[in-house]
Formats: sequence, C-alpha cells, structure tokens
Amino acid sequence: MEQLSQQVAKIAAQLQQEGKEPSLALVKARLGIATMSPALLQAYQAWRNGGVSVQNTAEQASQPVSEQPSDLQADLARIEAKLDLIIKKLGL
Repeated sequence: MEQLSQQVAKIAAQLQQEGKEPSLALVKARLGIATMSPALLQAYQAWRNGGVSVQNTAEQASQPVSEQPSDLQADLARIEAKLDLIIKKLGL
C-alpha cells in the first residue's frame, strides 16, 4: 500500500505540474491499471487528504522506522471508515 501511495502522490504531482487537476481517473490512467481497486481508492484518498507526499527512495531508506507514525492503526481505521461510507453512498 505504501508503494502505491507514493506512486499516486508522484503522479498527482506530475499532473499538477502539467496544470491539470489530479483526478482518480487521471491517476488510474497514468498507473495503467485496468480495474478500480480498493487499494488505489485508499491511496488516492490519502493523497487527496494530504496524508501522502512524494518522498524519494533515499529519504524513505534513511527514515528510521521509529519516526513513522505510531498511530498508523488509527489512521488505517479512519481511512477504512471513509471508504466504507463512500461505498455505501455509491450503493456498491
């Protein structure tokens, strides 16, 4: 999921540099994914909510595990709740 989130953030940044508004459809097209997946939707929403920014691989490798958010489970639960609400509103 983390790698997909970084890819979504990178693509969204590229789209913004091109003067385009990053949408889920544009990100999905750039990724080359044929079908919508819950992981892609979660990654896109996390980026949209400001939870994911582009980091280069050197920064990721040098970042100690202890500096990662300790409330990762709470964040995941919040994202899942939002996803459940969206799915309910879409009637899926």
